Amino acid sequence: MTITATTLEYRDGDTVCRGVYFTPAQSAGPLPLVLVAHAWDGVNDEVRSKATRLAEAGYLAFAIDVLGGGKVMTDFADLMPTLTPFMADRGMLTRRVQAGLAAAKTIPGADPARIGAMGYCFGGTAVLDLARAGGDDVKAVVSFHGGLQGNTLDNPKTLSTKILILHGDADPLVPPEQVADFKAEMNAKQVDWQLHAYGHTVHAFTRPGANDPAFGAVYNANADRRSWQAMLNFFAETL
Repeated sequence: MTITATTLEYRDGDTVCRGVYFTPAQSAGPLPLVLVAHAWDGVNDEVRSKATRLAEAGYLAFAIDVLGGGKVMTDFADLMPTLTPFMADRGMLTRRVQAGLAAAKTIPGADPARIGAMGYCFGGTAVLDLARAGGDDVKAVVSFHGGLQGNTLDNPKTLSTKILILHGDADPLVPPEQVADFKAEMNAKQVDWQLHAYGHTVHAFTRPGANDPAFGAVYNANADRRSWQAMLNFFAETL
C-alpha cells in the first residue's frame, strides 16, 4: 500500500510543533485518526515507521511533536534534561498533546468521531495524560511501555476514554507499586481499561535498538509483535 507523508506545523502557545501525518492511498470515506506520541527522542525515523505501519493498517496516523520545534534527540545524556520540564509540569505536557489533537482535527480525510491516541515510553505517559484530561474527543488510548504515574491536575472524576496498557512485567522503570496505583486510579474513575503484561520483559520492548540490561531497556521481539496486534485489535473494537 502506498502511504503519503505530510508535514503539519501547529502551535502550542509560542512553541511551533512539527508533526507528520501518514495517509493510506485510495482510502474510501473518512478514516479513523490515531495520534502517535514519540518516546523521549522526538519524531525520529522509528516513530515515523510505526505511524507508517498504522497507516498501512487503514488508519490516518499523525505523529505529533511533543518536544516542539521538530527536535530529534540522539545523545542519551540528554534524556533527563529533555524529560524533566514535562514531568515537572504535567499541565504543560497535557497542553502540548492537546495542541496535537487540535491540529489533528484539521487533517483532510479524518473522521472526528473516531479519534484515538497511542504512545511509546514518554509518549505513553503523554497520551494517558490526554485521556486523564477528559472529554469525548478521544475514544481510545494505548500506552506502550509508558510511565503510569498519575498527575495532580484538576482532572474529571470519571473518564469515558477506553485505555489499553501494554507493559513489560519486569520493567524496572514502572515498578509494581506504580502499576497498582494506576489500576486503582482507573477503577476510581470508572474507566474501561485493560492491561497486558508481558513476562520476562523490561522497558522499551518495542525499540529494536534497545539493549541496555543495566538500565532496564531491552528489545523483545515477541512482546513487540504481540503488543502491536493487541493495539490493532483494540482500535478495531473502539474506533
